[in-house]
Amino acid sequence: MKDMQSGVNGKIGAGQLGKLLYLFSLGSAALIVPTAVVQIARQDSWLSMLLIIPLHYFIILIYLALANRFPNLSLAQYSQHILGTWLGKVVTATYIFYFSMLCALVLRNMSDFIGKSVFPQTPEWFLSGTFMLVIVYGAYLGIETIGRTGDILFGWTLIVVFIISVALFNQMYGGHFLPVMGEGILQAMKGMYPVLGFPVAECVFLTVLLPLVQTEERSKLYAKLAAAVAVNGGISTVNVVMLIAVLGVSETVRSPYAVYEMVKAINIEDILVRVEILFAVVWIGTVFMKLLLSFYTVTVLLGQFLHLRTYRPLVVPLGLFIVPLSIMVYRNSVQSTIFAMDIWTIYSVGQGVIMPLVLLLIAWARGARSEERGAFPSEVANRTRS
Repeated sequence: MKDMQSGVNGKIGAGQLGKLLYLFSLGSAALIVPTAVVQIARQDSWLSMLLIIPLHYFIILIYLALANRFPNLSLAQYSQHILGTWLGKVVTATYIFYFSMLCALVLRNMSDFIGKSVFPQTPEWFLSGTFMLVIVYGAYLGIETIGRTGDILFGWTLIVVFIISVALFNQMYGGHFLPVMGEGILQAMKGMYPVLGFPVAECVFLTVLLPLVQTEERSKLYAKLAAAVAVNGGISTVNVVMLIAVLGVSETVRSPYAVYEMVKAINIEDILVRVEILFAVVWIGTVFMKLLLSFYTVTVLLGQFLHLRTYRPLVVPLGLFIVPLSIMVYRNSVQSTIFAMDIWTIYSVGQGVIMPLVLLLIAWARGARSEERGAFPSEVANRTRS
């Protein structure tokens, strides 16, 4: 009985899920996305970041609507209720591939940044493999451990963002924002494009975690997830505002890691310097959470797809698969930019927005609902042992 109560997956609170959503959304997007948005929307990029907030929450509402119809089932399980066994398995397979690719891309983003900024002579496979060891261990421990880690990192990210904002205040120049809406609202709306695919649509990982929220906490989900979206949107907006105000549009567009370059400019009376190390540590922490959540999601989806008793046997093999995939996913930064802008956003929106919306509409048309307890793989194993 003790094993059954303390299962590997366990349960998390609504507040913890909100923090995980915030950390996931911040993740690698905090360093990479601002440059892409500024490249499109120029000095009005801050408006693009504000406009994406209500759209982000609307997408979250789709996931919550599915969770209301199937409160104890993950996407892999209720897709079979909605579409039938075989077609549901096809849908699940597309998500397994999607999250495998997402893991590879996030891992590559991290290894590229560390390799270029800190360890330029270190082989990429070593950086990726070392980082992946920690991810594998975290996924093996389960969602409760992941949730507690999110509790710790959440506060630190807010503190670091506050320190950086205050330290850069005297270097901001308002003239960089002129002319405001010089090309109209349409240009600002175009700037939403890269954010929509990276990271907004990627938040479809919630469809796997929502059944793990404690039953008594589920009434708080709407408020907690809305708060996470608002906080993330606010920080992302502040991030872009500081970039434009400190570096200007031209310099921001030229640097692949513009946020990191901006933080390096902090120097207060030669006392507060080299703050970029603090930023890098916290950023790596958010990337860690995004990769961990993506990796945990794909292991659970694959475990349910294969009807295994526990996802744990998949953790190490999938980790060994993700490392070489991250090295092969693209050749250089130019190819990475083309892939992100021309392919990934469209693909991500299809998996993270269109597919869940289609599932919801079909479930609504067919009146499909289920209170069935969709035993996560590890929970099945725990019941077997007990």
